Amino acid sequence: MTITEMDAHGRVLLPLEIRARLDLNAGDKLAIDHLGDGTIIITKPVKR
Repeated sequence: MTITEMDAHGRVLLPLEIRARLDLNAGDKLAIDHLGDGTIIITKPVKR
């Protein structure tokens, strides 16, 4: 598990290893949801 911080604008830095593993690049769209128990899910939608 990696610990990161949220800045004053609500931005969260995703670690380089995770961005590389998921092929995330600047400008990519991400879907964000929360489960209500404090768990946040961030996914990269599949391009169709």
